[in-house]
Amino acid sequence: MSRTRTARLVELLQQEAHRAKDELKAPRQPRPYFVSYLLRDVDYHWISARFGTLYGQETRRSRRCFADVRLGSYRTDHVREGGLGDNTNKAESYGYSHLPIGSHADGLRHGLWMLTEARYREAAEDLLERRVESLHYRNPNEGLSAFERRNPVEHHHTPRFPTIDLDAWTKYVTAASAVGKREPGVYGCEVDFSVRHTTRYFVSTEGAVVVDRQPLWQLTAVLDLASEDGVTVPWNISHFGRSPRDLPPLASLRKEMRAAFQRMRAIAASETLRAYSGPVLLDPIPAGLLMHEALGHRLEGNRLLSSGEGQTFRDALGAQLLPEMISMYDDPTLTEHEGQSLVGHYTHDDEGLETRRAELVEQGVIRGYLTTRAGVAKRHRSNGHARNETFERPMSRMGVTVIEATAPIGDAELKRQLIEEVKARRLPFGIHVLSADSGET
Repeated sequence: MSRTRTARLVELLQQEAHRAKDELKAPRQPRPYFVSYLLRDVDYHWISARFGTLYGQETRRSRRCFADVRLGSYRTDHVREGGLGDNTNKAESYGYSHLPIGSHADGLRHGLWMLTEARYREAAEDLLERRVESLHYRNPNEGLSAFERRNPVEHHHTPRFPTIDLDAWTKYVTAASAVGKREPGVYGCEVDFSVRHTTRYFVSTEGAVVVDRQPLWQLTAVLDLASEDGVTVPWNISHFGRSPRDLPPLASLRKEMRAAFQRMRAIAASETLRAYSGPVLLDPIPAGLLMHEALGHRLEGNRLLSSGEGQTFRDALGAQLLPEMISMYDDPTLTEHEGQSLVGHYTHDDEGLETRRAELVEQGVIRGYLTTRAGVAKRHRSNGHARNETFERPMSRMGVTVIEATAPIGDAELKRQLIEEVKARRLPFGIHVLSADSGET
């Protein structure tokens, strides 16, 4: 989109936000004290191949918008439980979150009207429910600001997206998926290539304007193998980055797939482990996944405001959580690590605030949380970690999480210590986890 069209779109969003704040009102209901629009304009490309033949391809453009229409005041408003309950596709506004992709202003205004008015009705209903609840229950978050006041920022960064050679990538995934044809026992060998180029627009009635671009390139291999005894083993390989430079050459991916098939056969032939209690050594990916699920999510500020969450570390600032050698922080301003671009990088969050490094654990002690403008403490200040995907209310999320050790130990020494621990406990074996695919909080 040209600079002129971008400027027109921003101006239109600003006009509609201020119109809603000044004019939107229902009988016996207050006007909004704050309105913002978070719009994502997405160009998406997908190519898929199975066993050496093209399976599917798709190119589409879409616009999704989150409208934040807040009723009440910065001190107390309609948002409850950290806003986690707002993330539902059953809400009326969900059906209006898709907006026109055309350049005709009236069509876009109409879409914004429908979305904004639905969000206003939902907010008014939530405000009434909150007032009713206050007659029966004590608010555990009383005294915390509903929405932190911040000075508005203006940020524009719209570099050109990387060029996509769809013909070349079609040949790539077709050739990569052909590896499975020569592997006995393989009944699933799919390779997918996808690109999501997102231009993000954020405006608010406070005066904030953020326009930036977020590329995401991804390669995925989904593999399935069955042994002669009927044991099935699934395996996923995933590579992602911000440009084609972050994806592996064809020969490298094919080599990785062949190695995965060998490992899958070994797993299929091995004894099934029903239960285990003993020492475990985690490689970097499963170790990172464990820290992400067990600690990262539980240090998200919005979850600490929700009674439906465990609130594990709500009152744990200053508590010893990990060994003194371990520290943990989240810094979305980091752009790469060892030559690999970091897809969690961003400079401004989805509430229009500049992000900054969040100190989470220092020498094993909990020092802070991932925060948004929703207050989690008396002296609250957001560290710019509000994130959303499509229609959901932004909530605190990890960006680029870093775990450091003051006295790191090499792989060989870690394995030696694992074996020594197994011997000390007089166990027949220990477990070394090499990979993990996904987790659950």
